[in-house]
Formats: sequence, C-alpha cells, structure tokens
Amino acid sequence: MDSDTSEPDSSTIAATPDGDSTPKTPTGSLAHTGADAIPWLIGGAAVLIPAGGGALAVARRSRTDSHTEDNTGS
Repeated sequence: MDSDTSEPDSSTIAATPDGDSTPKTPTGSLAHTGADAIPWLIGGAAVLIPAGGGALAVARRSRTDSHTEDNTGS
C-alpha cells in the first residue's frame, strides 16, 4: 500500500503560532489579590489600637501612682 500522498512528519513541522495564539484572559476576570482581607485588617486595627492605648494608659497610671506613694511616705 504505497501511496503518493503521505502525512507530514510531526518532527519536521515548526511550532509556529497561527496569528495571535497567546492565551487571553476572559473579559471581566481579575487576579485574586487578597482584597477580601481588608475588612479583617481594618477590624484588627480597630481592636488593637485602643487596646494598645489602654495598656499604655494603665502602665502610665501605675507608674505615676507608685511615684506619688514614694514621695508621700518620706
């Protein structure tokens, strides 16, 4: 079964792109950037900032209370 038409050898065909063959992202699709974590970050900051301020106020108050006790005792 010798035929005049033969299939081209796949090893000799160059891998040339047909036109613009680069894959395109679907319209309206954005990369996942972690933007859904912003409410958690804002909530965490809203809790930690007043907690830090309260801890600072307690530390300052305890320092001034112990300081006034030393001065009144002598």
